Amino acid sequence: MTRHGRALTVYVTLVIVAGGLGLVLSVGLWRQVVVGVWQLALFIGLAGVLDLMVVPVAGGGGAAASFAVFFAGLLVLGPGPTACVAALAAAWSEGMVRRTPAVRTSFNAAHSVLSLLAAGWVYQLLGGKPGAVQVPVGLPAMLGAMLALWLLETAWVSLAVALERGGRVWRRLRGSLGPTLALDGALAAVGLLLALLYQNGWQLLGGAGREELGYQGAALLAAVTLVPSGLLYYAYRLRGHLRQVYAQSLRTLGALVEAKVEGGQPGHGEQVAALAAALAQALELPPAQVEQIRYAGYLHDIGKVGVPVELLGRNRDAFSGEPQPLRLHPQLGEQILAPVQFLRPAAQMVRAHHERWDGLGYPDGLRAEQIPLGARLLTLADAYVSRARDTSATAPAQVEAPALSHLEHALSRLRQACGSRFDPELVETLAGVLRRDGELGSQLTKAADAPAPA
Repeated sequence: MTRHGRALTVYVTLVIVAGGLGLVLSVGLWRQVVVGVWQLALFIGLAGVLDLMVVPVAGGGGAAASFAVFFAGLLVLGPGPTACVAALAAAWSEGMVRRTPAVRTSFNAAHSVLSLLAAGWVYQLLGGKPGAVQVPVGLPAMLGAMLALWLLETAWVSLAVALERGGRVWRRLRGSLGPTLALDGALAAVGLLLALLYQNGWQLLGGAGREELGYQGAALLAAVTLVPSGLLYYAYRLRGHLRQVYAQSLRTLGALVEAKVEGGQPGHGEQVAALAAALAQALELPPAQVEQIRYAGYLHDIGKVGVPVELLGRNRDAFSGEPQPLRLHPQLGEQILAPVQFLRPAAQMVRAHHERWDGLGYPDGLRAEQIPLGARLLTLADAYVSRARDTSATAPAQVEAPALSHLEHALSRLRQACGSRFDPELVETLAGVLRRDGELGSQLTKAADAPAPA
């Protein structure tokens, strides 16, 4: 077991043990608010259903729509009963419905219990009283509880992802905080509505007390929770699908460009995009930046559509003696992409992907860290993929070399250009990525060995 694996095991174990102790403590907190059986069953049912609606987060993990029910529970049931709701909801939604492994189910239930107990403490510290929701007087306490619950739930998962996949916890957390805050903030509004209806809803139905709400009240509370929460979940999932469509469209566009400008190197842009994105992830760049680097990889040579066909057969790696029209393709690429608002960061990388570390590149003669980091990654990935293919093509057919031998040779050639063409630190980052990611190296090997089309 690796060091990260041992640390993850210890962390998960500690969280589960602490969560179990917290669950025992939460039972003692039930005396703060009287909770009936049907109210408890309603919250467990709602939390379990919404717990199945998980939106993946770019930094790792996901945000569940059950946040709305947990927040409402803090306001009207108190932290103790709500912690029990979270544990029971996780047991049936994850353990029984999704068949999630017992350790992961226990971890998710445990960190929710701990987060709810802490958020409940914050709520009461700021003057909030479970079962007595008041608007707008109680808004500061509600806001404090929401922020505490959001931050803790995100932090538990981010630390687990960092231990599982490697990387700095703060960068993982930073990559998850923004996306989860937007969703959890909207779900907290739904939770507040649920809390207000739970507390006062019987009056809307002409009853005299909460115990008289019956099935009509249960249906009302379920509807006002499930409908908006489900719509939020659908909207965020649709947003994720649209991003996938964008990526696939750009990937296809890059392949169409390659049909003209790349000649015997089909799939070059896809390989460059994969490697550049892997380098960006190894540097723990924000997910949005990784995404833009991937887009730039697909389309880094799109400017060559404006270059005369007779000039496209020249060596892509030549930095002297190139005809002026060919040297204009980074600028043409930027001009093509810049009008598309969400591609503007990628457009800047495309413009600078032929700059050199020593300042002898083009079109702007940038040097060292004046070159955008994404463009430096793009340059290195582009050169590596090309060198790997060139090395494979020139290797003697009769030699039985190890699977990555020609790729290692390509890497050694890039090291020779450290400090002149490439950022020296990034070359070593590339070496580390290829050592750690055997699957990526295997894909590049197969791509390099693939015969060029006739």
